[in-house]
Amino acid sequence: MKVLQINKFFYPRGGAETYLLSLISLLQKNGQPVIGFSQSNKNNLKIAGEEFFIDEIQLDKFYLKNIFKIGRIFWSFQAKKNIKKLINQENADLVHLHNIYHQISPSILPAIKKAGLPIVMTVHDFKLINPSYTLWAVKNQKSGKSFLARLLMTLEYLFHKSIRVYQKNVDLFIAPSEFVKNKLVAAGFAMNKIIVLPHFVELNNDYNNIEEKNYIVAFGRLDESKGYDILIRAWAEIKSDINLKIIGSGSKEKILKKLSRDLKIENKVEFIPQVDKKELAAIISQSLFAVFPSLVHETFGLGIIESYFWGKPVVASKVGAFSEIINSQTGLLCKPGDISELKQSLETLIGNKDLRLELGQNAKKYAEENFTSQEHLAKITAIYNSLIQEVSTKKIPANLEKI
Repeated sequence: MKVLQINKFFYPRGGAETYLLSLISLLQKNGQPVIGFSQSNKNNLKIAGEEFFIDEIQLDKFYLKNIFKIGRIFWSFQAKKNIKKLINQENADLVHLHNIYHQISPSILPAIKKAGLPIVMTVHDFKLINPSYTLWAVKNQKSGKSFLARLLMTLEYLFHKSIRVYQKNVDLFIAPSEFVKNKLVAAGFAMNKIIVLPHFVELNNDYNNIEEKNYIVAFGRLDESKGYDILIRAWAEIKSDINLKIIGSGSKEKILKKLSRDLKIENKVEFIPQVDKKELAAIISQSLFAVFPSLVHETFGLGIIESYFWGKPVVASKVGAFSEIINSQTGLLCKPGDISELKQSLETLIGNKDLRLELGQNAKKYAEENFTSQEHLAKITAIYNSLIQEVSTKKIPANLEKI
C-alpha cells in the first residue's frame, strides 16, 4: 500500500507537521512506501514526489509580490496541475490530507477524486468550521491579524464552504479528539464520515534514572493563543526558588520577554529557542512538571502526551481536547485565562512532591496504554485498508466505527 501524504509544509513547524513527519517515519519504518506533496522549501523532508512540489508562498507577513498570488488562496491551478502529474507518475493507493488551506488550496481534491483515489483528512485545527482556524476559550479576545488578512481568510472560508468542496471529496475525516468530532458534527459534517483517532508519541529510552531538577517547563509556539502571558503573570506571584523554562519561538517572543522584565522576574524565567526532539526530551524529563496555559480550544495535546511518557504530570487550561486527556489522576486543570487558578495549581504541584510523583506515574501508564506508535500504526493502517476496499461503494464502512 502506497500512501500520498499532503501538507502545506513538509518540515518541522507546528503541531500538524510534528504529527505528519512522525507518521511518515512510522509508516516507512514498517515497510509502507510514502509519497509527498507540498510546497518547495530547502528544509523539507526528502521524499518521493518532491519534484512536483509547488512554489512556496510566504503568508506570515505581507509581501508586495504576493498580491499577484492572492487567487491561489482560493484555488491553486498550479497545485491542481502538479497533483495530476504526480498521480500519473506514482501509483498511490490512498491520499492522506493534513493542512492544505491557503498555500495549496482544495483545488487538488476534485482531481484526486477523479483519479479514483480515496481521501482521508486529519483535522488539525478548526479551519473547516471557522475562518480564523481557532476557537477561543476566553471572551473578548481580539485577533492579532490585520483587517486585510481577516477579510481574505473569511472570503476563502465562505467560498470553500459554499461549494462544499471538502464534504464532497473527502471520504473520511479523522478527528484527534471527541471535541473536534462534536464541533464538526455541530457545523453540519456527516457523523458517519468522522472517526476519532488520537495522535501518538514515539520516544526513545535514552534517559534512565531521571531525577527532578529545580524547574518547570512550558513549550510550544509563542503566540497570543497559548497563554504564556497568563503563565508569566501567575509566576510573578509565586514565592519560590523554582525556575520556569519556556521553550519555543513565535510572534510574541519579544513581548513575553519584556513582560518578564517588567514584572522583575527575568531571573526566574528562561526563554529557550526551539530545540530538537532529543534536547526537548531531556528538558521535559528532568522537569518537575509541564504547563500548558492555552486560551483556545485545542484539537489535541501532543505536548501533554509527550510529558506523560516521561512520567510528568501537567497543569493545563480546561479547553477543548485537554479535558479528554487530563484528569485528576494525571494533572490539574484550571480555567483558561484565570491567573489566580493557574497560580494555585502551580503552587499545589510545586509544594507536594508525593502528589507530583503519583500523578506522574499515572500519566506515564495512561500514555503507554493509549498513545503508542504501534497502536496508532495498527489503527491508521486499518483505516487505510478499509477505505481502499470501499472506495468503489462511495460510503464509509460501518466497521470503521470500531477501530
